[in-house]
Amino acid sequence: MACSMFEDVFQDQFIPLDIRKQVGNYKIGKTLGKGSFSTVREGKHLLNEQTVAIKIIPKSSILQQEKIKKRFCSEIKVQKGLDHPNIVRCLEWMETGRNFYLVLELVEGENMKDYLKRKKQIEETEGKSIMRQICSAVDYMHNKGILHRDLKLDNMVLEKDGKVKIADFGLSTSLEGIENKLHFCGSPSFIAPEVLSKRNYTTASDIWSLGVNLFYLLIGTLPFKMESKNNFVSLYFSILQGCEIPATISEECRDLLTKMLTVDEDRRIAMNDILEHKWLTTEVV
Repeated sequence: MACSMFEDVFQDQFIPLDIRKQVGNYKIGKTLGKGSFSTVREGKHLLNEQTVAIKIIPKSSILQQEKIKKRFCSEIKVQKGLDHPNIVRCLEWMETGRNFYLVLELVEGENMKDYLKRKKQIEETEGKSIMRQICSAVDYMHNKGILHRDLKLDNMVLEKDGKVKIADFGLSTSLEGIENKLHFCGSPSFIAPEVLSKRNYTTASDIWSLGVNLFYLLIGTLPFKMESKNNFVSLYFSILQGCEIPATISEECRDLLTKMLTVDEDRRIAMNDILEHKWLTTEVV
């Protein structure tokens, strides 16, 4: 029994097949990864032989937990409507008696957090390439009236050719959505101060998260940390005290970071100004 939101999202009907080997027109292959409530497996289309990633979510885990159910509904609604070179595409969805299946573009690359862990920190030239792509994708989402709300390296994949793709939209929501105003979510170290103080998520909140990611990439550490788990008060006051940007970072980049990590969201730099900022539009000599 699916939730009413599913009826709006899921239009087609599928005959349940042997989920261990095949679902719909896809042959299911090896496991690519596992999360708290889902498994991602490789799939191959039986007709055109396209290789995809299939996210498998047991209905039991979704329908019995309202929070997970809403997150899955949101993920499908958002991702099905996005078409951008730096966003993992949702190709279709399916369901059987036991599971929901989200068929996604297969992205072969490395999780950005793992990449940074291996590299320790990256040079500004590479950081520019990464941020141009991420900012382009987030700008696209904002123009479509969507907030991401969980922008962090864990949710991004770096392909071998240097292309970056945002891969997780479980916390995304419409700018007009009432949940946006009522539900606290996101990863603590990347959450904007206005959200920590229980004000609304806005596009400026996503921009703060982008600033944290840029700092993390170039310096190798997070600008703000909690003293202990779930100590949001300490995190908030850490943000109010500000962060030190090393002198090894170029003047233009320090300027951009400072503007992205401005505590007052009304004074924080807008996305259009980020995309036109000197640091992003010129190469490091």
